[in-house]
Amino acid sequence: MKQIMGILTGLALVAGVIALAALVAPGGAWAQDGDPTPVPDPVLGELDLDAVAEIDLEAVPVIPEIDGGALALYEAALDAGRDPHAFAKVGDCMTDHPSFLIPIGEGDYDLGEYADLETVIAAFQAGELDPFARQSQAAAGGFNAASILDSMWANPEFCESGETPLSCEFRLSQPSVALIMFGTNDVFYLDEAQYDFSLRSIIAETIRSNVLPIVSTFPVRPEFPEKSVLYNQIVVQAAADYGVPLINLWRALEPLPNQGIDPEETTHMTVPPDGAACVFIDENLQAGFTVRNLVTLQALDALLGAAEGE
Repeated sequence: MKQIMGILTGLALVAGVIALAALVAPGGAWAQDGDPTPVPDPVLGELDLDAVAEIDLEAVPVIPEIDGGALALYEAALDAGRDPHAFAKVGDCMTDHPSFLIPIGEGDYDLGEYADLETVIAAFQAGELDPFARQSQAAAGGFNAASILDSMWANPEFCESGETPLSCEFRLSQPSVALIMFGTNDVFYLDEAQYDFSLRSIIAETIRSNVLPIVSTFPVRPEFPEKSVLYNQIVVQAAADYGVPLINLWRALEPLPNQGIDPEETTHMTVPPDGAACVFIDENLQAGFTVRNLVTLQALDALLGAAEGE
């Protein structure tokens, strides 16, 4: 029964990609009135696999350098009234997990030698909603890059009719930043062109919603090692084409035992033996979730530092 449900889910998600392509066909179907900087429409089937395959993931920095383009998007978010103290978590079960950032919201963390990151934690906890502890409507187990833009997958308890999980979360939390990571489920359900199109659609909608996307490469899926590399190359190319910051989590996890992946549950990263995924000591930084928490804080810190002119 689980296998049958998985097949049906996959078919539904592929159908969602096709429907999504019709919504964002060239011509600016999502363009906002008066938008002075039109965002390129993704086009299903325009993926250049030969060019993408030339990307060296090992050469891509783990922590992004925040350039003028990213700063302009962030400033546009603030000018539009987005909350400078809020970010949205956007992803699958590796994002909707109690070990990803939530311990920070609960005060269960120790920055160790990274004490300077206390500033970025304080900055994002200064608002009404603590984004570290918040359960996002745009992150759930089983999500992939297509389902996040399909209203079928929105939670009716929190979302309005017609909202997608992404638009619902943007309305609820009013974030200035979105932390976006997909790939773990996509390597199973979507082909390369569908994944590229769906990821680009997420980035485009996020920018058009006046939210800065910070995109992340994803951990290797051990069952699909070569496909994981290719899909991460697609992530890097999409982030570069849209001029948005990229966290290269794949590279950060490469040296870890099992590349930071739980060998018994390969859709999840590892957690330290003591469960303290936000205690940044050497032993705990051998776990995938701990490393993701650290590099996420460092990327947010880079953004705030650039915005303040540091």
